[in-house]
Amino acid sequence: MYLLKRITILTVSICCLVVLGCKNQQVETNSVDYITDTSGKVDFGKTDTSAYTPEIRVNMKKLYEDKFGMFVHWGPYAQLEGVWNDEEVSAEWIMHNAKISVNDYEKYAAGLFKPDKFNASDWVDIAENAGMKFIVLTAKHHDGFAMYDSKHPYNLLDFAGFGRDVLKELSDECAERNMKLGFYYSQSQDWHEEGGAGNSWDFGSRIKPQDKFDAYFKEKAVEQVKELTTNYGDIFMVWFDTPIQMDDEKCQLMMDVVKENQPGALVNSRLGQGFGHFDVSIDNGKTPSVSKATWLPDLKVPWQTHESVTQRGWGYTSYGGENDRSEEYSDFIYSLCRIVGNGGVYLLNLAPRPDGTIPQSQVNSITAIGDWLEVNGEAIYGADPSPLKFPPYAITSKPGKIYLHIKDMEGNKVNLTGLLSKVNKAYCLADKSKLSLALNQTGEKLSVIIPEELKQPRVTVVVLEIEDYNAKVHNEILQQVADGIIKLPVAKCEFAIRRISYNYEEHVTHRWGENTKQGLVWTVNITKPGIYKVLSEDNGNDDYVFELRTPSDTLDIEPKGNMGEMTLKSHGNIQINQKGVIKISAYPKETISMSSQFKFKGLVLEPVK
Repeated sequence: MYLLKRITILTVSICCLVVLGCKNQQVETNSVDYITDTSGKVDFGKTDTSAYTPEIRVNMKKLYEDKFGMFVHWGPYAQLEGVWNDEEVSAEWIMHNAKISVNDYEKYAAGLFKPDKFNASDWVDIAENAGMKFIVLTAKHHDGFAMYDSKHPYNLLDFAGFGRDVLKELSDECAERNMKLGFYYSQSQDWHEEGGAGNSWDFGSRIKPQDKFDAYFKEKAVEQVKELTTNYGDIFMVWFDTPIQMDDEKCQLMMDVVKENQPGALVNSRLGQGFGHFDVSIDNGKTPSVSKATWLPDLKVPWQTHESVTQRGWGYTSYGGENDRSEEYSDFIYSLCRIVGNGGVYLLNLAPRPDGTIPQSQVNSITAIGDWLEVNGEAIYGADPSPLKFPPYAITSKPGKIYLHIKDMEGNKVNLTGLLSKVNKAYCLADKSKLSLALNQTGEKLSVIIPEELKQPRVTVVVLEIEDYNAKVHNEILQQVADGIIKLPVAKCEFAIRRISYNYEEHVTHRWGENTKQGLVWTVNITKPGIYKVLSEDNGNDDYVFELRTPSDTLDIEPKGNMGEMTLKSHGNIQINQKGVIKISAYPKETISMSSQFKFKGLVLEPVK
């Protein structure tokens, strides 16, 4: 949820995307709310390396080690259970989507919100049983309501008349049980305040006059972050969101506030303008490649992504918060494996009911991950990414070991291409006897046979003990083939920024084209320079234009025609003048909305004779 020229609300259904635009509109199953654009010229990396102090390094190393945390979206929106005027609207975005006035939201949501069954010990039990090592709770979401004892009167104790500070109870419980705690804080969007960004139905515009936003930011946002970083013990991180109207000065001020009160607290990149200690993807952001772009020479800095066990939003709804998702437990586990294998950290969201209890269906979802981690945690906690930049499936590593994660395994053979290090032994991680598996290794090709009795439910982990401390792999730079053709599949690209996603099943982009910084970058070895005809494999879009770039030339590509059908389309010529390893990239030029359903599989460059 980043700075944007427009706020777009997305409904994701099984077969279509629908942009919500009218009051009280009913949404389809699996809807999720998003903001499309990013902020500033730099998405991540503006924070100077000097900000990685010894205190920050301790927590960054812990974040890298722990890999897995619990996100919690909880506030007055839960009181409405996703429904307004008898219509199913959305979860934590219900005030915005249904255009609920401040007065009505105060009366029917915030004023009634009294979570008397909240039990901090139960929450920490749930996180521990799931194998989660830290918790991040929404201290204030976009509705502007503080979930703690704030000096600002719009808070759980003063406004709702609930005589308990749930953040204090949770922070005390976490401290007692060595569970790290972080707070989500919406620094820019505040639909309750005239000066906060986002509320156009009560206050006339989404973007606020600078003087009003400055006053809001100084008098409420800054002061509340001071409270959160002062009154609740050691804070692991402050997770900011949607940096609308955030400039460098405001971002630096927030960095300074956090540092002054919590020298070790990590700040995420959604603070805005490239600031922060670690980068964050779009919601449930997937990537085709391992990313170490955020690593420092002497510190492994992971990127982070997040998804929810709820459906149709991040907060609680009666129609998305109680659903049995047992058939998807394998998907949640494999998401963790993929993310860690590609260099990331996984934040999995729960949505408590208005009374503070967490539905058993949600608990079951994450406990299934905990059960799996109890057996296979060696392959996750403290693990390094795959040694292959473009792994064919989830792979993690440690010195002298490679872990192959095989989901819902069919057959008995596991294949891997690209590993050059000699494998001395292979065994199943769940097998306490470490029985050696039959393996065949010829050159860079490896196969391992898994007996039926050693297959694990959901995800089987095969351990490869290798001869080298750090695995050696084949050259993954794309090579121009003998006839001069250059193939540029999305499956072999790197993302210029994290605010883009990838579909592993179809090998296509997801949500590419929403802003001009979403570059797809290929590294290619050119042996035959020349002029090339460009073919794009996509499902068509009449509005979209992206720019293909080589070091020698650029070409605008308009993927028109054959709408909804994956086809290979021809688009003019582009020039490559030099031999050797080069970067070829594609960047959006005329952007499209997330509802476009545009899918892009890659490019083929054919030499013009």
